[in-house]
Amino acid sequence: MVSKDTPTHEHGQAEGSAQEATSAPTKSRHPATNMLALTAAVSLAVGGGVGYAVARMSSTANPATSGRSTPAISGIDQKNACKIVSSDMQRQLSVVKATPMSEDKGAASCYLMMTEEGATDPAGFVVAFYPTAEALQQTVDGTNAIPEKAEPLMIGGRAAARQVLYGETWKAQLTVDLGNGATLYIERFGPKDSLSQRELRRSVDDLASSVLQSA
Repeated sequence: MVSKDTPTHEHGQAEGSAQEATSAPTKSRHPATNMLALTAAVSLAVGGGVGYAVARMSSTANPATSGRSTPAISGIDQKNACKIVSSDMQRQLSVVKATPMSEDKGAASCYLMMTEEGATDPAGFVVAFYPTAEALQQTVDGTNAIPEKAEPLMIGGRAAARQVLYGETWKAQLTVDLGNGATLYIERFGPKDSLSQRELRRSVDDLASSVLQSA
């Protein structure tokens, strides 16, 4: 899932050179599935249902919430994935270009590039909305990335899971339960060592919190 290229949103079609900047030579199909797969130490070859993984990990992190339904958020949807992150927030993140991606089963995603087109070491975010667990379930291929085990956490009182992947590109990947079977996905990617491990984690947590607050 990690090489010299950037995010792993490969099954969609990006517009223009943003697709070239963010495509991966490995055949990892989907970052959200990779993020929530229960992996071996150095492999993402085994995929899993994202909705199930979020629920399972969140109940482990906070048993008091187990069995409770999550109130749905209606302010985040697939109508315009590039507006999931507000224009003001994109400016704060120094986003230079927002490129929507086509998705299957009603999903929608957007690349938020922080580097100019053709950059040797592209950096930025991927944000995505998935209306159902089915939209998240994709085939996961093995990669040369070294992932950390997915961490359960709560973002804005909602079940979430986060994983960090290390290689030539470093990535923090986060999914948040939006209720009604929907999921918010956020990825931060950049060149190896360009961010500390703590900054990498915090970047996706903070962005997810901002998105939920503005929804």
